[in-house]
Amino acid sequence: WMWRRELLFKLPLHVIVAEVSFYAVHYALHRSTCLYRRIHKIHHRFVAPTAMACVYAHPLEFAIGNILPIYLGCMLTNAHPLTCYGIWFPLAMVGTCKGHCGYRILGSIDPHDAHHLYFGHNYGGMALLDRVLGTYLVSA
Repeated sequence: WMWRRELLFKLPLHVIVAEVSFYAVHYALHRSTCLYRRIHKIHHRFVAPTAMACVYAHPLEFAIGNILPIYLGCMLTNAHPLTCYGIWFPLAMVGTCKGHCGYRILGSIDPHDAHHLYFGHNYGGMALLDRVLGTYLVSA
């Protein structure tokens, strides 16, 4: 396990790949009336956030929108299993739960948490692309 390469190069790439792929899928699910109504609306039954809402989704959305973005970075970088299963996947899961938990952490709610109140904003998991693409809404 070459920890410097894994943690300093590959892990940041996992974050970027997950953010871009999650944003793209999530944005598409909102922009297509058909996809939203048939697939993504299931997830949005939770307006008041709860950590378990992060995995409450249509099976197709769960596979393509939730699982694939997390695995994709590991596959593209050929990351070591310790990096994926020991560091990246637990971090991603904690981040996903944080994005739906409804609690103020470090003084504000998670940007994605606010997405469940204001559907047209904060599509990304970390709001990186939201800030770049103009879909970011400052949380209360």
